[in-house]
Amino acid sequence: MKLAQLIFRSAWLGCAWLSTAALADSACDKRPVKAERTEVFGQNLLVNGVPTTVLGQTFAGSPEEVIAEFRAFWRKQQVPAMGRRNASGMLLSALDTSCHYVLTIPLKATGGRTKGILSVTRLGGEAPRRQIPDRAVPLPDSAHVISDVESHDPAQAGRTWLIQLPGQAAGNAERYQARLAAQGWSTVAQAPSYKLDGSQRVVGRMAMMQRGDDHVDAIFSDQGGQTQAVINATRNR
Repeated sequence: MKLAQLIFRSAWLGCAWLSTAALADSACDKRPVKAERTEVFGQNLLVNGVPTTVLGQTFAGSPEEVIAEFRAFWRKQQVPAMGRRNASGMLLSALDTSCHYVLTIPLKATGGRTKGILSVTRLGGEAPRRQIPDRAVPLPDSAHVISDVESHDPAQAGRTWLIQLPGQAAGNAERYQARLAAQGWSTVAQAPSYKLDGSQRVVGRMAMMQRGDDHVDAIFSDQGGQTQAVINATRNR
C-alpha cells in the first residue's frame, strides 16, 4: 500500500504541470541531481494509461542545494524548469522534448541529507498494451477513477484503481461482490475495514476474490458521505 500511495502522489504532483504522466526508459535517462542513493519504487508502470518510472533518491546537502542543482542542470541543457512550493514540500519540473521530469522534495533536510521522489515520464508515442485490460476486472457502477496504476514484473502483473463512489461503503462493497460473483468470481475472504489509528473503528468493508489466475483485493471506506475504494487486481503469468 505504501508503494501505491507513493505512485498516486507522484501522479497527482505530475498532473500539476501536465495532464498526463508517462514512462522513463533509455530515451529518458537524465538525472538532473546527483544522488547518493537511488531506489526503484516503480518501473514499467502505467500511470493513468501512460508508462511511468518512479525513483526514490537521497541527496547530500540541503533542499536549497538540491533545488539549485536541478535548475542549473536544466539551464545548461537550455530546458525551462519550474518549481512550486506546497504544504508537503517543493515540486520541481522540466520538460525535455518528450521526456518529463518531476522531482518532489521536503522543505527540510534529515540528517544533512534530502530525500526526494523522481518521476520520469515519456510523452507521446503508441500506447502500450495493458497486461490487465479493462474488461478483465469491472469497476463498480458510478465509479469515478482518481488514479489508475498498472505494474509489470516477470511473474505477475498488477493494476490498482483509486476510485470514488456515491453512497455508503458497506452497500457499495456488497453490490461489487455480487457483480463479480455473477461473472464467475469466488469470494476468498471478506471482513470489516478498520480505521488505521488504533481505535478499531469500522470504516468500511474489504473483500478478496478470485477467478482463475486473476485476483482482486478491494477495500471500501466511508469518506465524507461518499465511498473511497482501492481495488487491486493481480494476474499471474
